[in-house]
Amino acid sequence: MAPGIVLLIIGAIFTFALKAESSWLNVRVLGLILMLGGVAFIARSRMKRREVVTRETDGAEVEETQVVERRVE
Repeated sequence: MAPGIVLLIIGAIFTFALKAESSWLNVRVLGLILMLGGVAFIARSRMKRREVVTRETDGAEVEETQVVERRVE
């Protein structure tokens, strides 16, 4: 989650604090792109993935179902 926060902060600096201009680079657009990337990184790091694991054995009539929740890294 820390890289997402860093991208968000750097993007905000580019968008709101810098007054530099370039003929080939729009600094405000670059800042907005970095902030969107930071928000996406934070949102993805907070998501959980849910998967269901089912095990069956041939010899016995045992079926075991287990729900596993883990963070998507």
